[in-house]
Amino acid sequence: MHTVFNRIAGFIRWRDWGPGKIPMFCTILAYIALANRNFSTSFVFNFTLFIIFATIHSALGYVVNDWGDREIDRLHGKPNAFENLSYFQGIGALVALLGGAFLSGLPFVRQPMVLPLWIGWAFFALAYSLKPLRLKERGALGLGVSSLAQWTLPVLLTFAAMGRFGRWDMIVFAIANTISGATLEVAHQRYDRTRDLSTHTNTFGTHINTAKLNRLYAAALLLDKMALGAVLITISVGIAPLSLFAVWIGLGLPLLTIYLVLLSIALFETTRSSASGELLDPYYTTKHSANKLLHETMPNFVVSTYLLLLTTVFQPVNGILLLAFLYWRLVLGQADWQWPLRALQAWFFR
Repeated sequence: MHTVFNRIAGFIRWRDWGPGKIPMFCTILAYIALANRNFSTSFVFNFTLFIIFATIHSALGYVVNDWGDREIDRLHGKPNAFENLSYFQGIGALVALLGGAFLSGLPFVRQPMVLPLWIGWAFFALAYSLKPLRLKERGALGLGVSSLAQWTLPVLLTFAAMGRFGRWDMIVFAIANTISGATLEVAHQRYDRTRDLSTHTNTFGTHINTAKLNRLYAAALLLDKMALGAVLITISVGIAPLSLFAVWIGLGLPLLTIYLVLLSIALFETTRSSASGELLDPYYTTKHSANKLLHETMPNFVVSTYLLLLTTVFQPVNGILLLAFLYWRLVLGQADWQWPLRALQAWFFR
């Protein structure tokens, strides 16, 4: 059974998108529950249904991308979900995923704006990777469509499915996650630039020289930092103050405090790296740093965990979601959860 799950995870490229996408959805869902003061047991049910829906659609986007990249990945020597499948087996897998995606969305289709956003998400996810449009090879347009399909529309869809579409907090979440998504796409195209040039793949990253791409990435990383701050301010305003144990407190303040500490260290770290002529890359490096804590650990673990913990305090049954999230991130993900503490200790006590 374990082997079967590993094969499925490998096919849908779970590790490429799961650690970043699922925490985003968990954060938004938990925030909406807190902002709406919805601490009923129905939250667990709706949360689970939407995570299933979001997981299948995220997987579908990456699998479709692999289908469109079969030949290019072979030339690059990169692994591809379909490399060991026949043409008809591949078609069968795609049809199965499409069927699952359709069924998983039905519980939410009656909510206002869900259907048009759902259709838009599906269209741009397919158009990005597949001919005749294959927008990923249209330079800056492909970069924008990638962010739209992977981040903007999913955020809007989450708010719509939970009945909170059109409010100011949705707009902030959508813009911030679009910025973060665009930063990730620039990072990915920068990482793949040499291989894309070797196969004449017309991505945005191949249209500009390395120096310009590095400057763009540095600017995007700065915007990414600010986007996280905007989300945390939104969370703080949206969920606070709440009465906890008969005390009115600003429940978003702990997140903002952690963010400001990490931001200060990360900016110092970035300045020092720039002075030595090095571009600090928090996404495509295994080097532990304050920037990696800020760009990855903070949004993909700390914020989600904290908000799920708050929902559990107000409604203990939500502890099921918190425990499931922690088990997935720390146990199944085999996370080295101690390294952030070691990094901060080394920085403060060096």
